[in-house]
Amino acid sequence: LGDRRLDKRLIRTAGFLGSAPLAPINQACLDWRSTKAAYRMFDNPKASPAKIHAPHVAATVRRMMAVTVEEEEKTTVLAASDTAFISYNHPNVTGIGPIGKNNDEGRGLVIHSVLVMTTEGAPLGLLHQNIWAREEVPDEGRQEKIERLQQTPIEEKESFKWLLASRDAHQHAPPGCRVVMLCDREGDVYEHIADLMERKDSYVIRARCDRRLAPEENDGNERMHEALAQAQELGTMEVEVPGNGKRKTRIATVGIKVAQVTIKAPQRRGHAKDSCSTEPVTVRLVGATEISTPPEGEAAISWVLVTNLMVPDFEAAKEKVFWYSQRFGIETFHRVLKSGLKVEDCRLETGERLARHLALCSVIAVRLMNVTYLAREKPELPATVAFSEEELEAMHVLTREGVPPKEPPTLKEAVRMVAKLGGHLGRKSDGEPGVTVMWRGWLQLYVAVRFARRLRRAGMINSS
Repeated sequence: LGDRRLDKRLIRTAGFLGSAPLAPINQACLDWRSTKAAYRMFDNPKASPAKIHAPHVAATVRRMMAVTVEEEEKTTVLAASDTAFISYNHPNVTGIGPIGKNNDEGRGLVIHSVLVMTTEGAPLGLLHQNIWAREEVPDEGRQEKIERLQQTPIEEKESFKWLLASRDAHQHAPPGCRVVMLCDREGDVYEHIADLMERKDSYVIRARCDRRLAPEENDGNERMHEALAQAQELGTMEVEVPGNGKRKTRIATVGIKVAQVTIKAPQRRGHAKDSCSTEPVTVRLVGATEISTPPEGEAAISWVLVTNLMVPDFEAAKEKVFWYSQRFGIETFHRVLKSGLKVEDCRLETGERLARHLALCSVIAVRLMNVTYLAREKPELPATVAFSEEELEAMHVLTREGVPPKEPPTLKEAVRMVAKLGGHLGRKSDGEPGVTVMWRGWLQLYVAVRFARRLRRAGMINSS
């Protein structure tokens, strides 16, 4: 942050907040002196969100390079790009904006992030994050809005966030590492796709609308869905649909189709027409339509994925569908921010302070996710790669009521101990613990860690 004392304060504050994921700042920091120092840090213009993230982004790139070195060839990583709206409904907050379709649906900040994962879904870290307050929503009718957006250059639209995120991910990608951008339907912006194609960046984006095609180059088909409907089904595969609080995790069986199409540029007027290519773009479509019966009250999966990657056969198509299914990882990241770290309960009184708090909590959230997924991917690693001796001691005493062994447990064993504190029963039918029970267990663990620290300071237990 350009100030040694401020750096130290940032690290110390991160330690406090990471040790008590559900606690407000004053409770997490334990005493008034530490709390006041944290408030000053969040109020300091030197502590910009970008600078807070810089060392984390650098560490993310190193983890991407480590994956590449291990496999000794050009490695693919997935970069999920998505937006979340952070609501701050408490009074007297300045510097925030509307987060709904109009000015009366709550106020807060917008956060757009790029979370990098392995192709198996293990989070490596954030490559990009942008936090801002929206301007007031114009009072206009539907047709007025359409005409305004058709004439507005992409650089002046909120959807420019997709281009900024993809460009940032491209800039940070290390040599020998192919980054595949994953976006949901909101990321299906023609200017975004054209920008990715111009840089030859890989992407898998879920289609938002049934785009128009150039009939002369698509066997007479005029729409994407029409082209997919005429394609032959290559086979079926199973896709895991994760729970989100409203639905339970389930497995869906989907039929796979593939088509190559050339899509037309959408209608643009005025300056908007000058800021984007009007040339058609050739892409591949991968359709994944659920053929199993979904649970009552849930819609069947019907994905149309747009990609510039080669899809020569069924295996390649399955791969793209599986990669897109890993995009749910960034939704988990948002859930950890909101439910795990309770960022919306923060009572800092300006948008600038809240943005710095969000940036710091984002790094803590990724660390929590990383430990959970690393335990699944490399369970036999020693637990010391993710936990301190103090933490391992506390979790062992809490869950096994005995003296910790000299040899550290494996990462899998340690994660299961933390998950047990969070309510995970460990039955065969329960599967591996998820992030939700992990952050619950994390909170319980750090109550014990803090208690042990204070007992040591008071000389009531031996520090050895």
